[in-house]
Amino acid sequence: MKRLLLTTCAALGLATGAHASLIPVLDSVIPVGTEFEFSYSGTLAGDQGLIPGSELIIFDFLGYVAGSITPGAYGPDLSAFTELTSPLPPPPGEDDDPTILNLVFRWTGSPFQVAGGPYPDLDFSGLTARSTYGGVGVDGYAAKTVTNNGKAAGLLAFNSGEVGVPTTVPEPATWAMLILGFGGAGLTLRLRRRRLTTFV
Repeated sequence: MKRLLLTTCAALGLATGAHASLIPVLDSVIPVGTEFEFSYSGTLAGDQGLIPGSELIIFDFLGYVAGSITPGAYGPDLSAFTELTSPLPPPPGEDDDPTILNLVFRWTGSPFQVAGGPYPDLDFSGLTARSTYGGVGVDGYAAKTVTNNGKAAGLLAFNSGEVGVPTTVPEPATWAMLILGFGGAGLTLRLRRRRLTTFV
């Protein structure tokens, strides 16, 4: 919980202070049959633009349902796919687990807002993928854009942070079994201790 609170504060600091290039946010998790659809929105900072190859990576999307990733309304200009490892590094303190798929949203359209900025921040939404898990944890994201103004105009910009991703959540029956198991182990130890005290 403390980590989630620190992450939220850091994200707010990035959003209101110095501009980061691209910040995704988990909007919702909606059950669809036995699966869960994770929907992302976010903001492209006004001092950043997109060129072919600009991308957003959401690391370690646990339980990914094959073929479920979609770029939403941005389909003509954005390809959406998965990969096991990314050339972009995850944020400090996170890793890129090579056994869990990453979500990749890569810009394939014409250059967008690459010069003459800064522009107003641009909000986006509708990037989705499904998971077999409905729990929400926190993992890393990384983004690559291009700076559109000042002395850094035309240079690539990178940023990373943390965002909501699927995680396993024990079923109520599993919780009950765990509680009973720990309770039983505790009772056994307590009874054993009483017997030893009685005979000593």
